[in-house]
Amino acid sequence: MKTQFLLIPILSVFIGACSSNLPVKSSTAMQEIEVSPKNNPALIRAINTYTNAQTDFDVALFDLNQDGLKDAVVLLKGSNWCGSGGCTMIVLKAISNDQFQPHSKLTVTDRPIYALSSQTQGWHDLSVYTRGTGQVLLKFNGISYPSNPSLAPAYVDLLNQNGNKALLP
Repeated sequence: MKTQFLLIPILSVFIGACSSNLPVKSSTAMQEIEVSPKNNPALIRAINTYTNAQTDFDVALFDLNQDGLKDAVVLLKGSNWCGSGGCTMIVLKAISNDQFQPHSKLTVTDRPIYALSSQTQGWHDLSVYTRGTGQVLLKFNGISYPSNPSLAPAYVDLLNQNGNKALLP
């Protein structure tokens, strides 16, 4: 008799562990990421204009706002752009295939940087690492992404879930 009372809770734990409570994401496939576009003259020109110098950087091209053009997520490197909290990241919005304009500037940012499958106001949400906080969630506010990721809420979901794309792992 005692065995039956113990068996029911144990089985329910095993059965419950098999179910998934993850939110359902859209099945729309996200496009491929171009992670090595340093031979793009328009992109180089936009970054050099923004930084007023030839600065070292890492970049990924990804259509953040579904306009058919790949925007640039740029992580600037070097002592002018990095400090103890991380580095400066800029988002350059693609105006055409050969023209970019500054869109957002974020400080204290580090890798990994992800484009999430979720969107806010037509732009993919981003997740970046910021020292002291960890991985955070950045939502477009209608004008730009938040400028200080260390003040953003922690990102608690799994980064490698279906639909999220590692821009700069």
